[in-house]
Amino acid sequence: MKKFLLFPLVIVLSGAVIFGGLMPASAAPKEIRVGHCASLTGMFAAFGEGGAYGMEAAVDDINKKGGVFVKEYGAKLPVKLIVTNSESDPIKTGTLAEELVLRDKVHLFAGPIRPPPMNAPIAAIAERYKIPFVSANPLEPWEAMRMAVTPPWKYTWMFGFAIGTPAPPGDFRHGKPGYTIADTWKSYMDMFGDKTNKRAGVFASDEPDGIGWYNSFPQMLKEWGYHVLGVERKLGFAPLETTDFTPTINEWIKDKVEILWGNAPAPWFGTLWRQAYALGFKPKIVSAARAALFYDDVAAWGGDLPHGIGIEIWWDPTFKDCPGIGDTTPQTLFARWRKDKGKPLNPNIGMGYTAMQILFDAIERAGTLDGEKVNKAIGETDMMTISHRIVFDPETQFSRNPLVFGQWVKTDKPHIWELPIVLSKHDIIPVAADPIFPMPYK
Repeated sequence: MKKFLLFPLVIVLSGAVIFGGLMPASAAPKEIRVGHCASLTGMFAAFGEGGAYGMEAAVDDINKKGGVFVKEYGAKLPVKLIVTNSESDPIKTGTLAEELVLRDKVHLFAGPIRPPPMNAPIAAIAERYKIPFVSANPLEPWEAMRMAVTPPWKYTWMFGFAIGTPAPPGDFRHGKPGYTIADTWKSYMDMFGDKTNKRAGVFASDEPDGIGWYNSFPQMLKEWGYHVLGVERKLGFAPLETTDFTPTINEWIKDKVEILWGNAPAPWFGTLWRQAYALGFKPKIVSAARAALFYDDVAAWGGDLPHGIGIEIWWDPTFKDCPGIGDTTPQTLFARWRKDKGKPLNPNIGMGYTAMQILFDAIERAGTLDGEKVNKAIGETDMMTISHRIVFDPETQFSRNPLVFGQWVKTDKPHIWELPIVLSKHDIIPVAADPIFPMPYK
């Protein structure tokens, strides 16, 4: 009988050596790396500055607690946020997102609320590399982009607000007011619409956010009993590079329009509104979705142009019972922003913070940094955050946040402009001022 010498089995697999068929547990990474492609400059810079600050604040808070506990490694790991500047360019965003994967080896992507075209390239990269991505967007334009891809993106999860789509049956928000722009703004119209001639003009920029709005809201106005001028020929719908709105404004004047409502970037609307003032167009109600979200943007319009402009509000430091990490609250997060930046409120600080809270919670529940398992845990999220309760609809991979309505007012304070909440359907969000009607032209 032949004798054989027994040697330990040695296999080399992807750089790891396995002895005797057993691989020792992999060493824990030094940190959890989260990638963020921020619009720090360009058209959407106001979105980017506040969002990045909120995300960094959440990272600081979790790292003060030692990091996120990952069961696979039996330890808490610190979090590192890696921020790159997309310059508000969707094409650059996709390139930067891939660099974050290949060069920086990020485990996850995150972001605050921003226009859908800035999220889509990241979603495509997240899908390619199976890296979970949590960010914020309005539901309808985002869902249209997501479903245009075959198969639809599965590694991207959005929270934010819906334009007009109500929460489905079984959702805790089903049947409740204050979760869509439509019912939020209709609350204002129900108070003051009968004090107008019910003739409305609408506007929107020709890109996904504006398209989603223009395809929905003019029809809603008609259903509410308002005359809407020129929708069948796309009056008020114009490319981002438009600089002369005179023909449209003159039609609004001729039709005696007293209600103006639309959705566009702040510089686009600022140009339209300056020309409207110059031509003597003075509607009684003006709401500028997206355009009037941020202090820096409205202040740039000049003069008294922001006074009385209405806007949906999706985060405010007056939110109650909305916990952050540790002892952080909406109020203390805003106080940190004011101390560090010396600026008025940027509501995206809350949305950026929320995105990170969702990721931290999902990692801990998944007990690993494995993308597929963390992605599954995100889909099972049910938690209170600094912007209220997050529960994702499995069909849309979206969670609705509460919405309220505010109007810009001029003050005698150094920062001049403030955006108090004037209408709220939520017990957790108090009203801070009386609604303004009609627009107070000077």
